[in-house]
Amino acid sequence: MSQSQLLLDISTHALLHLEFKKLDKRLTLAEKNNLLVQYLKRVVKANRYRAVRKSIKKWLLLGRQSDTNLESILVRNRERLLQTCSTDLYRFVGLIREIESQLRTKVQYSLAHDIDLNARYGKVLVCVVDEDLTSSFDDDGLMIKSTQILFIGSSDRKDLFSTVIEQSGNFQSVVAYEDESHLRVELFRM
Repeated sequence: MSQSQLLLDISTHALLHLEFKKLDKRLTLAEKNNLLVQYLKRVVKANRYRAVRKSIKKWLLLGRQSDTNLESILVRNRERLLQTCSTDLYRFVGLIREIESQLRTKVQYSLAHDIDLNARYGKVLVCVVDEDLTSSFDDDGLMIKSTQILFIGSSDRKDLFSTVIEQSGNFQSVVAYEDESHLRVELFRM
């Protein structure tokens, strides 16, 4: 999971925690900050959030200041992160990272006729096949035309690749070509 997604999750959960506490009684600014600080102190210790500890510690420092409204800071950060994390381009980059992580490889980018079939990272070759990937996304990060990803490798790795593509849930995938060791999928915006 990316750092932006982790921070979005943390800020969302912290604000939900505060909202549930508000149901019990009306809270002062100091009480709200204290509740959020206590929540974030537990989060900052978790190994899962090691990549974003610096940002969480910054929030903790702000929350400990008496004149700061940590709730409004988290709301602003959450809104900014939500806009960043919700574009198709961001999701596409996340999908590529997930493919690289699951298959322990590096995804290449090439034109269809220029693919080096021997340039494998690890046991597989994964390549985004596109004339101009930047033209697939508009200035706001929305996918405006489809793009293809080629996989070459063993059948068990091909199944893993296929699973990662299907689980992303952000793009519609259509099999453009498949045989025993090859799979080319075309991704469309949902």
